[in-house]
Amino acid sequence: MKYMLLIYSDEQCWSDQEWRDCVNESTQICHELNARKQLLGAAPLHPVATATTVRVRSGETLITTGPFAETAEQLGGYYLIDVPDLDAAIAIAARLPPARKGTVEIRPVRETPDLPPCGSAVCSPDQKLLMFLCYDDEQAWTDVGEDAHRSAIAEAVGLTWTLQESGQYVSASPLHSTSTATSVRVRNGKRLITDGPFAETREVFGGYYLMRAGSVDEVVPLAARHPGVFVGAVEIREVHLLPPFPSGDEFEIVSSRDLPGTPEQIFAAFENPVRLAAWWGPDGFTNSFEHFDFRSGGEWRLTMLGPDGIAYPNFHVIETVEPDQKIVFLHESDPKFRLTVTLEPLGPEHTRVVWRMRFDTVLVRDRVAAYAIDCNEQMFERLAIELKQPSDAGV
Repeated sequence: MKYMLLIYSDEQCWSDQEWRDCVNESTQICHELNARKQLLGAAPLHPVATATTVRVRSGETLITTGPFAETAEQLGGYYLIDVPDLDAAIAIAARLPPARKGTVEIRPVRETPDLPPCGSAVCSPDQKLLMFLCYDDEQAWTDVGEDAHRSAIAEAVGLTWTLQESGQYVSASPLHSTSTATSVRVRNGKRLITDGPFAETREVFGGYYLMRAGSVDEVVPLAARHPGVFVGAVEIREVHLLPPFPSGDEFEIVSSRDLPGTPEQIFAAFENPVRLAAWWGPDGFTNSFEHFDFRSGGEWRLTMLGPDGIAYPNFHVIETVEPDQKIVFLHESDPKFRLTVTLEPLGPEHTRVVWRMRFDTVLVRDRVAAYAIDCNEQMFERLAIELKQPSDAGV
């Protein structure tokens, strides 16, 4: 089932370092959800002071600077997830750093089959990624009757096709009513779960549009055509662009992590067998190499000793080594797969490590995925610890 997690907090409660730590921790959760094929989208929003709010009253379009409502906690970002049930969504919400300072409101997404297929969120240099946050007066729609409400929904869907025709459409969806909302907070390590939205307001968040555009002014006329602006408001916010999370097909397990360090520093943790042995594999495993020939056409043999005392021999043929960029292994022990590791620089101090395991059959992929996704996450944690060691460690 699809849910939108709405991230509310007081923007002033975050120091610069706390905000950076929050973004880093949240991004790692995104990588994990992406590996489990549970992440549909996520992004932080620009501050509420940058918002433009559109209303139409008595035939006049009213445009104001700032959010639709002055509340202590403002919407700062969102996640779109696809998980089995509400309990799974709550478990994810409780892990998000903003739950410790603010509120994560969980709302089920209303399936709308008439929407266009999702488009790319990648913007050209002269474009921004913008979001319409549609705030509705739910009681007003109840009062006008079901036929009028149904007609309004058709108009709202029509706007998505207008964006599609102009090449600007990314995604959109209405949400189920606030009566279905679940709010999650974490205080002093304890989860606090309540039914209902994060705040009781007359105009409530009812859905979103995500689009590419040159400026906010360019899309204000479109916002003014949304049926909700006659009884509510459309708030326009710019979305922070995040590097797209890697995806794979049904034969692949794709795990990734954004790590502090340059590609050169991370590659160094692969090419040194002492350092590699310190972090390779999941928690509780120790490694010993019997043979290590790290070059294109080389191979390595190692034994992984599990916490249960069982030894797991591993044999890898190294197909490709491109220093500081890419390594391709053939894992010749059971289960067999091709492992492609890429190092993608993210600015001067971070690198995205993408771990792509490709299997011959979907059956084997699914069998391995049951444990490998968690193992990969643990290995990334071990690699992060290794990267904090002195550069001459293991030499």
